[in-house]
Amino acid sequence: MNFLRPIQARLQDLPNQLPKKHLYGIVLLSTLTLTTAIMLPSAQNMLDQSSKLSLPTNLTLASDNNRTQVDNTEFYSLPDDDLGPVEPADALDELASIEPEWQQYAVQNGDTLSTIFNGLGLPLATMYKLLEADQASVLDGLKPGQTLTMLIDSENLLLEFKIKQDLLHTLTFVRDGESYRTQVETETSNWESRALTGVIKGSFYLSARDAGLSASQIQQVANLFQWQLNFARDLRQGDSFKVLVQREFVKGESTGKSELKAVEITNKGQTYYAFRHADGKFYNNQGESLERGFIRIPLERTPRISSTFNLNRKHPITGRVQAHKGTDFAVPSGTTVVAPSDGVVVKAVYHPLAGNYIVIRHGRQYTTRFLHLSKFLVKQGDTVRRGQRIGLSGNTGRSTGPHLHYEFHVNNRAVDPMQVKLPMAEGLSGQEKRTFLANIAQYKKEWG
Repeated sequence: MNFLRPIQARLQDLPNQLPKKHLYGIVLLSTLTLTTAIMLPSAQNMLDQSSKLSLPTNLTLASDNNRTQVDNTEFYSLPDDDLGPVEPADALDELASIEPEWQQYAVQNGDTLSTIFNGLGLPLATMYKLLEADQASVLDGLKPGQTLTMLIDSENLLLEFKIKQDLLHTLTFVRDGESYRTQVETETSNWESRALTGVIKGSFYLSARDAGLSASQIQQVANLFQWQLNFARDLRQGDSFKVLVQREFVKGESTGKSELKAVEITNKGQTYYAFRHADGKFYNNQGESLERGFIRIPLERTPRISSTFNLNRKHPITGRVQAHKGTDFAVPSGTTVVAPSDGVVVKAVYHPLAGNYIVIRHGRQYTTRFLHLSKFLVKQGDTVRRGQRIGLSGNTGRSTGPHLHYEFHVNNRAVDPMQVKLPMAEGLSGQEKRTFLANIAQYKKEWG
């Protein structure tokens, strides 16, 4: 403890040099310092002692070539691995971004093309170019659930844009220079036949619906036989029917499209047939057309007859006996009037008594007239087709209320439009008829 002697000498002189209160503090601090010094090892002792690290004696190294028997009291260091140059963290992302990427978006409620482009970060200028190429205005009618597929390159350039219109059709916009061109991709579909049969119990509508026919198909069947059967009056309990329906599928999923191929109805022991031909029209089992050359009632809706054809009728306004040469249908003003058959408009004029009226010539024999119209939809000289809209009913001229006065003339003589025997449409003949009859045999096999 020789190194403490100088300190002790200095301490002996302090009582003569410092006040007592300072002296007490110095003595206390010196005592703490001395105690600490005694407890710590000297610098020489620290250098003389060796540091040791214990490792488990059963440590197994990854490679036998690097395994060395070592004293477990020494440090063990592994050789550096040869990993090559360090790749930048985003190198893989840079490589991936070179290739254009396909993205899909499902249209949501309230979406418009502009909100979709904004959400995807695509330029609105690109959207306007798509709209310019969209001649069918498909992009104006986006529907929730539709899938949009886009091919976008690394510079955010839209290379292709596809919108699925339905199961069959996809409209594709392909970038062509600074604009886009369109093309329609069509999936391959197949049609499957299904035979539906039933017996009349109650009404034909309910019986056919129970058999699996849709409302539109039931109406089509009734229209096919409208010249032969009155479905409300003629059909009886126990009468039967068979219907062959074809449905369209794409990859096992129905497109929702279907069509009647054949119908058979047995009423009071008599059987009536309707078979679809390649021309889309229906014929009976002899190849005769089921369509009449004329529509019996030239209106889009079923009307009430307010006045019948009567050559001895007393006029409701004048009170005199005056022939009523047509049939009056009580319909609201604005009801659509259609051409009963193909023909040429020979008049579309106003008359003080007839009001706005139209005359159509159908071949050499037949002429039809439509009186008291509120509006013309054709003009003199127009060629019209069966079922084409020609005008709107009204209350013009001498009339007691809104209605359509309809006349049917044969060889310039007025006849009862509701009773006249209407000409049939042409049937099949020659090779076309033979092909049709062969198809009938196939339809009947599918019925079973």
